[in-house]
Amino acid sequence: MSKHPLVTALCTSVFGLTPVLPAMAASQPNAGSGLLFYLSADKTLTADYAAGAAVPNFSYAADVTKNGKKGGALSTADDNVLSWLAPGNIYATRGTVSFFWRAREALGKAPFVLFRVGYADHTSWDMCFLRIDYNGHGFDAFVTDNNLTRTRVSFRFDKLPAPDAWTHVAFSWDENSGVKLYVNGRLAAAKNIKAVYDSGLDQFGTASRVVSPHQVQSRYNFMRGSDYDELRIYDHALAGAEVAKLADGEVPDVAAYPVDGFADPATLAEWQLRYGLNRPGDVPVALTAPTTVIRKVEFADVKDIKEFMYKATDGIAETTWPGVYNRSRLPGRNDYFQLPDWNVYVEGGKTLTLTLPDEKWNHIEIEGAAYGDLTYAKDVKAAPVRIAERPEGQERTWNQFSVERTGGTLRFNNVAQETPIQEISAYDIHTGAVPKGTVVQTYFVRAGAAADSPDLKELNAFIAGRYATGGDIWQFSFAPSWELRLVLALPLVTLPLSAGLLFETIASWRKGTLSIGQRVFNTLVLSGATAWLLFLDTWNLLGWRF
Repeated sequence: MSKHPLVTALCTSVFGLTPVLPAMAASQPNAGSGLLFYLSADKTLTADYAAGAAVPNFSYAADVTKNGKKGGALSTADDNVLSWLAPGNIYATRGTVSFFWRAREALGKAPFVLFRVGYADHTSWDMCFLRIDYNGHGFDAFVTDNNLTRTRVSFRFDKLPAPDAWTHVAFSWDENSGVKLYVNGRLAAAKNIKAVYDSGLDQFGTASRVVSPHQVQSRYNFMRGSDYDELRIYDHALAGAEVAKLADGEVPDVAAYPVDGFADPATLAEWQLRYGLNRPGDVPVALTAPTTVIRKVEFADVKDIKEFMYKATDGIAETTWPGVYNRSRLPGRNDYFQLPDWNVYVEGGKTLTLTLPDEKWNHIEIEGAAYGDLTYAKDVKAAPVRIAERPEGQERTWNQFSVERTGGTLRFNNVAQETPIQEISAYDIHTGAVPKGTVVQTYFVRAGAAADSPDLKELNAFIAGRYATGGDIWQFSFAPSWELRLVLALPLVTLPLSAGLLFETIASWRKGTLSIGQRVFNTLVLSGATAWLLFLDTWNLLGWRF
């Protein structure tokens, strides 16, 4: 027996852990990698690497099968419910989704969803940002821009894949260049377009009817299980050569999307379009006075025909007027999955009528792609007068009027029915003084200071997961507290103690150093410790894998 049983136990446990360390390191991408999420599905449905949350948010009727394209694979039943949280793992502005897919059953004419990404909030019922489908003869893939239009591409097989054949699918999107669909490493379809995709995303997952904040489910004609392997998500649109390597089973060295700020003309252009600074000479109103009064004037009523339509004035850009038409005129929206029109009139989406309270106003701001004219009437007897015209192809505009008006009714007349307004707001902006009797607090804002308020933690986590420059969303939002880390470290302590007990028990039986009762007792304790370790390992609770 060793003279230092504790040291022996600790050494034994460390050497026992040594083989695990290279495996753990192998799953981590290189520093500066553009990989955000990777699921091999070799052993579990927990991602091998995730910039956000690695553990599925929902997991039902999905498991690991051994005969994957490379090791194990994800196998889903027809009624599967499987999703992962999106923050940090996928960005709306640009990205690439890549995976191997196997039909498992013969393909026919019925379409079904392969992969879906849901918004954090949206005006549509299913809140679908991105979808990759089997369309009955090949693949369809699209992303939805902030104005409900879907940038969609389609591909048709010359011959449908066999049920046991693996097919590699990759889909990329970018605000500045549109979308590309790759099948087995080759470019199958592309659409070059500039659009605003930037938005908050909630979850992503496999074949489902809905992946959204309010539910994740598979029902009706959306039920279809199949197999997936080597699911990877990147922070930008990969080059064709990089996709070809993925299709060949290789892992390309993909650098993170470069963030050069406004020095990059493309970054500057997309930022200017997103925030309405893309029109030379049409700049936001300069506040030149020492004191400026800014008052938001809330609309008293908002209607489309006779329907109360508040979603253009609720302060949430992702909810719009009008709502969503599934048999839509907007590009890319009308497809093989027909659902009832959601909360809209057939003749809706043409005119939005906004009633102002009996307050002064002189400034209107509109966000969204709708274009047309804005008219004003002082009362029901007055004839509407055009006061502004909104051009096509804009995301955010404003109109500052030289004359203050009081109350009345605004009507936005939409040229392209269904093209939405995300937000419309009225303000009263004028020079003035601070009201008497008001408590005045003065703040100095230091741009370089780090925000350390606990109240901002949730906001910082959202921003960090939504933008590539936001930092590590895992550390911000999903990292466990120190108390939880301490609890999760306790099982790790069991390893060296169990190893030491194993050594002592074997030695005592061989040399008879202890009584029979003590030896039996140690054996029973060792059996319990072994069962406990197996339990922890089954639930992935051993500390080195947390």
